[in-house]
Amino acid sequence: MTALPYDPHHYYTVDEFAALPEDTSAHYELQDGVVIMSPKPVKEHMFVSFELYHQIRSQLPRGLCALGEIDVDLQLATPVVRAPDLLIAKTSVFGQRGLATASDLLLAVEVISPGSVRTDTVTKPVDYADAGIPHYWVIDPNPPVTATVYRLVDGAYEESQRPAGQFTVNEPCALTIDLDALLPPS
Repeated sequence: MTALPYDPHHYYTVDEFAALPEDTSAHYELQDGVVIMSPKPVKEHMFVSFELYHQIRSQLPRGLCALGEIDVDLQLATPVVRAPDLLIAKTSVFGQRGLATASDLLLAVEVISPGSVRTDTVTKPVDYADAGIPHYWVIDPNPPVTATVYRLVDGAYEESQRPAGQFTVNEPCALTIDLDALLPPS
């Protein structure tokens, strides 16, 4: 049995979490000071994330960047670090030391996996809204691929659209996404 890279009985601060040794065998996040471990995404999940990244990246204006699976300090009252499947941030995120922060993000995107439905649709929207991230998308890769697009209004997310096929948004910038292209080749 392999030793865990963290102490499951310890309440971690954001700085302590950030200082943990890198472990690429699993996906780690910090929820209210507790390290949460989940399996690494499967190849279909990664295909969706990478394809979406390429669609978004090619449309971003100067000053914004797309990144995948980086740790973000949500700067909440309790220590919470999330690693969205994809995000759009200000390029100034590269000039900072330490973790990216919620104030750097304009959009957080989660791709649903079989074990992440509740986390991606219940827990993370509350965390991201509390952190003030202006936009949140949930991509359901089960055919037909759909997106649930949220925008922050008065501290909570409101669903602005739930498209399939192709959709366009004007915030956080003008983007057109082809959801059908996110289906892995068969």
